[in-house]
Amino acid sequence: MAEPFSNTALVLAGVVVGYLISSWVESFLHEHVSDALTQRVRKWERHPRLFRSLVNIYYSHHTIHHVKTYRKSHAKMFDSRRQEEELRRLLLDRGKHGETVIKGKFGTRLYGWGAVKFALPSLIPCGLLAFYSSHWFGLGLLVTVLLPPVMSHWVHPHLHQPFLQRRSQEPWWLRWFLGTRYFRWQYVNHFLHHRYGGTSNFNLVLGADHFRRKVRKPSVKDAKLLAELGVPGFSFECSEAP
Repeated sequence: MAEPFSNTALVLAGVVVGYLISSWVESFLHEHVSDALTQRVRKWERHPRLFRSLVNIYYSHHTIHHVKTYRKSHAKMFDSRRQEEELRRLLLDRGKHGETVIKGKFGTRLYGWGAVKFALPSLIPCGLLAFYSSHWFGLGLLVTVLLPPVMSHWVHPHLHQPFLQRRSQEPWWLRWFLGTRYFRWQYVNHFLHHRYGGTSNFNLVLGADHFRRKVRKPSVKDAKLLAELGVPGFSFECSEAP
């Protein structure tokens, strides 16, 4: 009996360690690459061959997803059909990367090699840990190391819809997840991330933002806006800022 118990403990330990690594890597890279400071991006642009991938990540996430879409509403990508067509033309002029952004629903979900690139920063340290540890521990790591790309592809689009919108067309496991308290926390967290210009609340895999002191709580005004989007029962969490 001791061996199965120890194997289960190793799997659980791997799950916890993988979650912590995924959450921290996501929060850090989201701040310093996807929503990097303008000065840093300008330095990258001076060396396009070396930093092309980072510039593309910033462009698809910050420029397109934060600035060019969801301008007036957290739950409405475009204000008009004309706005959508203008952005589509702008992206097509950018070539292959622009086409990828369009296929990824204008930065709301991962597409193609973007999913692989998104997972690599977490896969590398977790892969090294798995190689030098028990395969049971590595199995646990694998469960949670893939959470950032899974959240970005499957969950992120729902973070830009009215909270109680019907989702009957989604797989059963996603419908279940979208009804959890964890998703509610994600929704509030991501709403604040967009509302304050991508300067805080970076996690979809929740946790590391708190350790990195990058969390902003909703103000009273934020709470009213969240209530309009259908998010229930969070007013007790609000800060006192107007």
